[in-house]
Amino acid sequence: ALTATSIGITARVLSELQQISSKEGQIIIGAAVLDDVLGIIVLAVVAGLAKTGEVQVGDVVYLILSAGVFLIGSLWLGRLLSPLFVKLVNELKTRGQLLVSALIVAFVLADIAAVIQLEAILGAFAAGLILAETEKRTELEEQIKPIADMLVPVFFVVVGARTDVSVLNPFDPANREGLIMSAFLLVVAIVGKVVTGFTVFGQPELNRLAIGVGMIPRGEVGLVFASFGANSGILSDALQAAIIVMVILTTFLAPPLLRVVFPQTDSVTTPSLSSIDDI
Repeated sequence: ALTATSIGITARVLSELQQISSKEGQIIIGAAVLDDVLGIIVLAVVAGLAKTGEVQVGDVVYLILSAGVFLIGSLWLGRLLSPLFVKLVNELKTRGQLLVSALIVAFVLADIAAVIQLEAILGAFAAGLILAETEKRTELEEQIKPIADMLVPVFFVVVGARTDVSVLNPFDPANREGLIMSAFLLVVAIVGKVVTGFTVFGQPELNRLAIGVGMIPRGEVGLVFASFGANSGILSDALQAAIIVMVILTTFLAPPLLRVVFPQTDSVTTPSLSSIDDI
């Protein structure tokens, strides 16, 4: 969950601050995309190891290589076959042909990922990357948005319902582990991203602090990782709650912090995270 960066939150804030086209903004967005790709691969590897219940070097190497090869191979084949996909969609005369075809691609890649002992989410992620490169991207986004508007709140409700917040009760001495873990994760989540911002080299005029701060929010990606970890039995109740607390706090800390590190945009108001799309 610490590897992830919420692209949606970061992009929205940068747009409000009129920094989306700046060098810092472009680096943040590019790094956030890479963060999510690497995070998905890490998730697939960890989930695969959890199934066996033991960590062996051979298994780790296999999962890392297979996840990387699967993702790169899917993107390569997707680029080759995307014109054929668009042609088939255009020839279909049924209602919802684009949405149904896109879902078929996602389900097929998810199933292939599961067959080679990877997580289905990796296949679905690859399908999204492939479909985003087609000329049907805008049309597909418009058609799938109502489905996302219906299912995304359900996901948040399920994650919240499965989280035992009582393990973070400060008045219970038994919850000391969860509280310490929450504080530790929050510090690592913030300091880790800020420090990486200063590792950008080759352009001395960059606002490296802004780059690091822009990478702080975890948002929906962190919640997906926490949900997968809980479902596969990797995370304890205390650790799951600690991760969710970290996700929430980093999500709401990023907008005001970005306003501070971009002082030249004082006339712009800090955006409020009031909708599902922002989260």
